[in-house]
Amino acid sequence: YPVLLENYGYTSETAANGEEACTNLAQTNYDAVLLDYMMPGINGLTVLQHIQQQYPSLPVVMVTGHTGEQIAAQALMAGARACLYKPFNCIEFEGALACLLRTTPLRAVVSQHIAMRRVGNLISHQENYGT
Repeated sequence: YPVLLENYGYTSETAANGEEACTNLAQTNYDAVLLDYMMPGINGLTVLQHIQQQYPSLPVVMVTGHTGEQIAAQALMAGARACLYKPFNCIEFEGALACLLRTTPLRAVVSQHIAMRRVGNLISHQENYGT
C-alpha cells in the first residue's frame, strides 16, 4: 500500500504486526489508517477495536483477502469507514481514500479537543497530587 499512497501524494508508515500497529498509533498522530485484517499476532479487527477505544475519530478502512461478507460486516460494525477486498483496483482504492479523508478536518478538531482535555487532566492531577 505505501507505493499506492505515494502515487497519490501521501506519506505512510507500515507495521509488521498488530502489536506494532498499536504501538505506532500511541506514538504518532495519523490522519487515517488502512488496516489489513490478516496480520501476524493480533488481527486487524482487534486493532480496529483498539483504535475505536483509544482514537474513536480516527478513520479506518479495513483490507481483507477474505471474499465473504462476514469480515467486512464485522469491520463496519466495529467502526471501519469502508472495507476493501484484495485484490482491489485503483478506482476502489481512490474511493476508500476519499472515504477516509473526507472526515479528516472534523477529526483534527476532535483530536485537538481530546488533547486539550488530556492536558487539563494532567494539570489537575499535578495540582492535586504535586506530581
